[in-house]
Amino acid sequence: MDLKELLAATSLNLTEAQISQAEKYIDQILRWNKTRNLVSRNLGKNELAEHFLDCAVLQEHLLPGPVIDLGSGSGFPGICLGIIDPNREATLVDSNRKKTSFLTHIKNELGLNLVSVKNSRVEEIKQINETNVVCRAFKEPVDLLKSIESKISRKNKIILMVSKREIPAIPGFDVEYKESEASKILEKKRGFLEIQMS
Repeated sequence: MDLKELLAATSLNLTEAQISQAEKYIDQILRWNKTRNLVSRNLGKNELAEHFLDCAVLQEHLLPGPVIDLGSGSGFPGICLGIIDPNREATLVDSNRKKTSFLTHIKNELGLNLVSVKNSRVEEIKQINETNVVCRAFKEPVDLLKSIESKISRKNKIILMVSKREIPAIPGFDVEYKESEASKILEKKRGFLEIQMS
């Protein structure tokens, strides 16, 4: 299935303009990936469409309020969330300058005015004020929580994208696994760990 078909199979009601933005985003990743290592060179348009779908359905798990994407890389899920909900503030954090250059370029290209990009290591962030903290394939859940524990509070909801149903026991945190809507569409194991301080 191509991107348009994948998105049509979700409960998201996207406009033609949003689908066009998503297609442009994937085309730009493929273009930039020829000279910069944004994603695996083995990934084609269909695989990137699946990644986009994975990230797009994360939207339904967010609390109202801004979102921060830690280790944003090529913008999965941060740019996807910016396209899906252009009225939500999103901060994309990555320590790799090539990747933050791409993120800045694509946010401007797509007119995602509420998306901001930060070239920084997670360890350098003093405080996380955004309500939602999202992360895809950046760090193991336990390691991530250790690195941000002193920067968050009970108001933060942390959502980690995972491909297997493993619920780690993390002292001081409530962890719940939720199956992703993408699981049924892609017929692959996809889910989210929803984490909040106890």
